[in-house]
Amino acid sequence: MKNLLTSILLVTALLLVSCKDDPKPVSKEKQVTALLTEGGQWAPSGTAAITIDGLDVTSDLFKDFTITFTADKLFTTGTTPVWLREDTWRFKDNTATVMLRGQDDKEITIETVSKTELKLSLQWDKTTYEGGRQRSIPGKVVFTLKK
Repeated sequence: MKNLLTSILLVTALLLVSCKDDPKPVSKEKQVTALLTEGGQWAPSGTAAITIDGLDVTSDLFKDFTITFTADKLFTTGTTPVWLREDTWRFKDNTATVMLRGQDDKEITIETVSKTELKLSLQWDKTTYEGGRQRSIPGKVVFTLKK
């Protein structure tokens, strides 16, 4: 009887020890925010890093462009007709695949994001009127950026 009671107590103790709270899963928003904000600036890398409807505009319209994200703000350097120097941002929903800019609620699609690569796209409806038609074309802008 004593052995049975000891066995029951031992099993109960083992069960209680193994019943720790499972860690809560990290939300998609927190995962993407961490990837966006850790490690500093994002910058174009290679040829055709920034395109409008497939046309490379990296050196023409985005010379020395970089973008840095914090939890709710973004900061840019260099030339950019699309982004303000400083702005706010937030996710459209909890899928964390679309962000909204504070200046105009423009939707920016997060096509891919990792620790070292970020691909964003947005539909640009305005013309820039810098240096002629080639530099003024509205369309789908795709940013392929690296850290």
